Amino acid sequence: MLVVCALSALFTVACHTPTPADRIAKNPVVYGGLSAEHRALVQQGRICKGMSPDAVLLAWGSPNTAPVEGEKDGKKLVRWVYKSYEPVMVTTDWFGAPVCGPRGWCNPYYAGTGTAYVPTDSAYVEFLNGKVSAWERKR
Repeated sequence: MLVVCALSALFTVACHTPTPADRIAKNPVVYGGLSAEHRALVQQGRICKGMSPDAVLLAWGSPNTAPVEGEKDGKKLVRWVYKSYEPVMVTTDWFGAPVCGPRGWCNPYYAGTGTAYVPTDSAYVEFLNGKVSAWERKR
């Protein structure tokens, strides 16, 4: 019974997705250095033009990929990309593996359907000279 409780607690902690409140609690000095307007938006998990990368980290968390750097109108441009996983229905064999494999090979002995999760770009933030200049978040 003790093992079951310990495993249950471990999975509960492992599946927790950090919220803006969690990130603010870990970075109170950074949060305190933001303007009142930016603090209010960060608490809601929102961003706006002119925010610093630190404010975006508090509001949205870290991007899933390395920042992409470039230049726009002679100014430094940095783009952060966030990913999420979208469910896709797949046909599976008796062991739960997808029926079709590489090069179009398909197993004729399928058992039913399952769900696979495919990574997809779900949001981006662009910083021009260290401040948010544009963003998009798919819902």
